[in-house]
Amino acid sequence: MNEKEAEWRVEFERLGELLVYENAKKGAIYNDEAKRQAALRWLSDQARSRHDREVRTLQVAWWTFFAAIGGVLVGIVGFLVALHH
Repeated sequence: MNEKEAEWRVEFERLGELLVYENAKKGAIYNDEAKRQAALRWLSDQARSRHDREVRTLQVAWWTFFAAIGGVLVGIVGFLVALHH
């Protein structure tokens, strides 16, 4: 990534994903093809990062669910053992 694209990425961060997408789609601001391509690469990077975050969140949710189920099972076993003594 060159210095120019790094500057554009700072601009894209400031504008936000939705506005950059709309501008790239319409060609409103990005009359410069290099800047438009940089915007599309940045949007792709943002989508990949969002997907990775969503996958991690789902994994954490599943592990939390299984931990809760394990806790309930341990509680039930403990309760049944206490009843028999």
